[in-house]
Amino acid sequence: MWFRRFGSGDHNKGGGVRVAAFYRGRGSTPIALPAMSTPASPSVLPFLARATAIAVSGDSEAPPPGAWFDAHTHIGQNDPDGQTATPDEILAGLDAAGQQRALTFAMHEPDGYRGANDAVLAACEVSDGRLLPLARIAPRSPDAIAEAERCLDAGARGFKLHPRSDAFVLTEPNVERVVALAAERRMPVLFHAGRGIPELGFAAVELAERYPDARLILAHAAVSDLGLIAEPAARLPNLFFDTAWWHPGDLLQLFATVPSARILYASDMPYGPGLFSAFAALRCAAAVGMSRPAIELMIGGQLDRIIRGEDPLDGDPAPAKDALGPRFLPGERVASYVSNAVQLAIAGDGGNGGSNLREALELARSACQTVGDSPEDAVLAQAAAVLEIALEQARSVTEPTVELLTDAVIAALAAGYLATTPSAGVLPDPDGLLVAAA
Repeated sequence: MWFRRFGSGDHNKGGGVRVAAFYRGRGSTPIALPAMSTPASPSVLPFLARATAIAVSGDSEAPPPGAWFDAHTHIGQNDPDGQTATPDEILAGLDAAGQQRALTFAMHEPDGYRGANDAVLAACEVSDGRLLPLARIAPRSPDAIAEAERCLDAGARGFKLHPRSDAFVLTEPNVERVVALAAERRMPVLFHAGRGIPELGFAAVELAERYPDARLILAHAAVSDLGLIAEPAARLPNLFFDTAWWHPGDLLQLFATVPSARILYASDMPYGPGLFSAFAALRCAAAVGMSRPAIELMIGGQLDRIIRGEDPLDGDPAPAKDALGPRFLPGERVASYVSNAVQLAIAGDGGNGGSNLREALELARSACQTVGDSPEDAVLAQAAAVLEIALEQARSVTEPTVELLTDAVIAALAAGYLATTPSAGVLPDPDGLLVAAA
């Protein structure tokens, strides 16, 4: 439950610093994130997120309000997976990440979505414009279309459809009817496109072609179909991908093969904290050399246009996989061990008291070892320092659960992103936080 640890508390203390930009695609206008944390912080994530934003922009000043617009957050109390989130917790998560607005929608509700949609609409109404509602629709429900129309009349700004939890496929008639409703008002439809579903990409492409005024968003980097539909994404201005995902390989493929204007920043709160999601998205953008205007479009500018019913803007063309530079085997090794550690944390370490998790983290840290002094070696050194922080946090946990291992898992994932993006360069670390951790 990453959100619980990063959606509350004060992450905005500590002094920001000015440093030279290390990233290609830097610009003169800074990107806002919370001020850099101190070595005493309970988590390294605020530091990483802030340092990444400084490196992208070359400045620690804040831009005009409204720059960050999260495309993917949830509210609910009854999801069978046990996760919960209140509107105040989502707002706290935005605050912790220095972000302004989010689309939000109901979590899975086994007994139907009418009450849950009303709760989302009511929460957004009193959020001072920070939360904007999507109506959750179950296409196989007898009243699906009536509920969609009711929610639009009540102020919904689009729809969320989840093929896995609500057991449908995109070729069903009611899915097309929902998309047609969205097209009439130039609104978005966000589809779950992550784990646990058969491929849906070609059906999504066909819907985007038939309804050019609908804005179709494939969540979770469309990991279910990303290798199949990058080409259609280049020619369909109404097909988008959100970044609400955790594995660096998936997000790097998204940023390298899909035009920048089709990528929308998203966190998946409460399943993922905004701080981590912002760090991951900016690090990938830097790695492929995304321009400053394209970054601003990705973190919120394009979604703002979508919600307003305006035509989407064009950004940078897909840079191609060679934008990441030559294959970097040490980084791939780090990412593979980090992925193993994440899966062990989710599974509770298989009942081995955390030893398997710590072993995976130790292997990831060992994969960072190098005797060179190249820029790539410097990035590995920073990844190793972050992994040492993850190990310290993992060692402090006596009963390994996802909740208790939050900080360790997030730090390990961040190290994976550092190690697999040497083209983005080293992070600015004027206070020596990562040096001290090494």
